[in-house]
Amino acid sequence: MSKVYIIAEIGINFNGSLDNCYKMIDTAVKAGCDAAKFQMFSAKNLYPRSAGELDWIDDEKEYSYDIYEAVESFELPIDWIDKIISYCENKGIDFMASVFDIYGLNFLVKKGMKVIKLSSYTTTHIPLIEAAAKTGLPIIMSTGGATIGETEEAVNKVLKYHNDLTLLHCSIQYPTKLEDVNMGVMDTFSKVFPNIKVGYSDHTAEISDAPVESVYLGGSVVEKHITLDKRMKGPDHFFALEPHELKKMVDDIKMAEQKYKNGDFKIDKIIYGNTQKICHSNEQYLRDFCYMTLFSKREIKKGEVINSTDIAVLRAGKKEKGIEPKYLELFENNQVIAKKDIGFEDPIKWESIL
Repeated sequence: MSKVYIIAEIGINFNGSLDNCYKMIDTAVKAGCDAAKFQMFSAKNLYPRSAGELDWIDDEKEYSYDIYEAVESFELPIDWIDKIISYCENKGIDFMASVFDIYGLNFLVKKGMKVIKLSSYTTTHIPLIEAAAKTGLPIIMSTGGATIGETEEAVNKVLKYHNDLTLLHCSIQYPTKLEDVNMGVMDTFSKVFPNIKVGYSDHTAEISDAPVESVYLGGSVVEKHITLDKRMKGPDHFFALEPHELKKMVDDIKMAEQKYKNGDFKIDKIIYGNTQKICHSNEQYLRDFCYMTLFSKREIKKGEVINSTDIAVLRAGKKEKGIEPKYLELFENNQVIAKKDIGFEDPIKWESIL
């Protein structure tokens, strides 16, 4: 087993401050992480403006906000990217960012990003996965909320182009309870995809219990959210690791690597859970909210031809979902006629076209 690759997920926890980005990169470096990861998205390519209001409750705080406006406030400014990449290079840590649309993918590839990270919420975004695979770059793909069939479809799309792929087991329950981790899915991945590397993206509140277990199951990558302070404002801080906790997780992973090599470890049955790769009930809300489907970019009248340029791939938020992104090719390869009026930012559903 080679060294476990540890990703410090900064995500949106920089809270609009470039100085915080630098501080969090420093935190990742001091802890001994291999990569500092951000998220590359824009609100216009992620949600409809009419996505609705979100009420969010964590352990201590309540949030209520307009989804689109909130996502705008979480964006990583484009003009920071060069500075952040340069800072990572100077500190000797890999820069990485999750991509959610083809524009963001192409932008970061041109900037020289060496590894593509795909979020759980893009597992069924087959056009994006294919575009990522066509670059020939290594791909790390999270799979929270997806079924084994959906995961297999995503994997097969990558394998058309190359096999430098790492699948991350993940739960999209925030935070994930240890009894809901179901790390046994990593065994399922290893059996179903024997030539693909596996790893784990962790959303538990515990520092290292689940990451250590993933090492014992042969995981080669661990990803974990980090923060400068859990009390900072925002939805991703309260379950993230503070600097001293991140250092402990890295140290615990290194110890687990040695135990794995020596065969001196025991599997925790609670964390192992079961081997079923399904969307569990505790993930369904976020899957419905964040998995991407097809929406109209303009008003479309009954009888009009719907072109692929009329369609956006977006998260539904509080709206009804459309059909899956893989069906975008129907509108590229066929003359699809609207069977009813479709409003601006309405979901494109089967009854809209059949």
